[in-house]
Amino acid sequence: MKELDVYLEAVQPPIGRLSSGADGNLAFQYTHAELLHPISVSLPVREAPYGDVESRGFFSNLLFENEMRDQVMARHGIAASDIVGLLYHLGTDCPGAISCVPRGDAPGKRPGVLSEDYDVLEGSPVVPDDDARQDYGLDPLPVADKSEFARLMQSLRDHRRLPDENVKDPSPLAGVQGKIALTRMADGRLGLPRAGSGAPTTHILKVPRAAAMTSVVREHLAMAIMARVQGHPVAHTQIVGEGDLRGLLVTRFDREANGQDIRRLHQEDFCQALGLGHQLKYERNGVEGRQFNATAIGQLLGQTATPGASRQAFFELTLVNMLLGNSDNHAKNHAFLFRGAKPDLAPAYDIDPVLLDNVTHEMAFRLGSARIGEDIAADDLDAFCKALGYRALTSPLIRRSKELALACVESVNDLPRPSGKRLGDVVRQQAHHFSENFDLEIGPQDFDLVPSNRP
Repeated sequence: MKELDVYLEAVQPPIGRLSSGADGNLAFQYTHAELLHPISVSLPVREAPYGDVESRGFFSNLLFENEMRDQVMARHGIAASDIVGLLYHLGTDCPGAISCVPRGDAPGKRPGVLSEDYDVLEGSPVVPDDDARQDYGLDPLPVADKSEFARLMQSLRDHRRLPDENVKDPSPLAGVQGKIALTRMADGRLGLPRAGSGAPTTHILKVPRAAAMTSVVREHLAMAIMARVQGHPVAHTQIVGEGDLRGLLVTRFDREANGQDIRRLHQEDFCQALGLGHQLKYERNGVEGRQFNATAIGQLLGQTATPGASRQAFFELTLVNMLLGNSDNHAKNHAFLFRGAKPDLAPAYDIDPVLLDNVTHEMAFRLGSARIGEDIAADDLDAFCKALGYRALTSPLIRRSKELALACVESVNDLPRPSGKRLGDVVRQQAHHFSENFDLEIGPQDFDLVPSNRP
């Protein structure tokens, strides 16, 4: 049997134990009952252990899904299904406030101390403090040519992993892009946790493949529009590097900096909250009772500290994602953030107008019977509202929908050219369909052909 101690930030002893038997089945058991909140709404604190399905639904989602994971598996001879084995090597600093470490080992450093636990990356850009308002600023943070930081970005771009001199990825990040977790130092430069420390990080750097480099600007702009047009918090982004070596630097909302100290805040994505493996992050991949759909989302929002505010925020985020052409807002792109006994809806993140890509544009979850954004009609939006917990699609919700559509159209009118041109076309096209379906009288929209790629 393999066993790991599971730690939660600010709790001194291990709060639970994760194990796998000879048959490979997982089990998780809480060993500490006096907790402010559980590690997941899908795993309430109880004395009895959780079995494989429940345990795997949460802990498998702590791990990344890209070539860095393959590198670790090959080096240590670990199967992809061996969640305990992977977390043995990668679980010291997980998303949220979780550390999974070998029995008897210390958790990841808590808090991380900037002057003690990190090494600055040579050639790093100087990252300013986050602005309170997301803007369209496209001036990139410069990266010194041929520097350590540039080599790191190049390896993420070309190989989806760290350079060979880095023997271990410091964090098990989820996603298909080349990613690394970094920490903003006191002077604004970026650094890595010192080997073996497991100290928390403050930012995530995403570097796409060379052929997809334009995605950096379009995601940054889409995030900026989302922050402009609705009131729910949005993760702050900045562009790093230029030309064929660019990345998107995202401020982590599950970390908190206070002077020299960096602390973890607990979060879980909606796959974890629903007890679903990452393969079920789209509604179309699930089955009744184990599915990321509007009904399941409504049930989750009802468990937050402020269900009404969470419901309204999710309604608005969903509509703006549709208007931005982001049909990829799947279960791992929504999260809860725990600051008290009940979670809050986490800031919006990973907003990418995939309507511009040659992929299926079926939405991650259906709104009523609608599978793509341009087909959403009044009956579909009414069904979505009821699933979220509203009485119906009321007049105030219809008015708010029109306000959001108009705000999106207004926001793209001053996008920088040529980099924002295609995103602007997507928004105008989506607003046109939305207006036609709901008689919103938004007015004629000028856009070039954007493919629908119907499923």
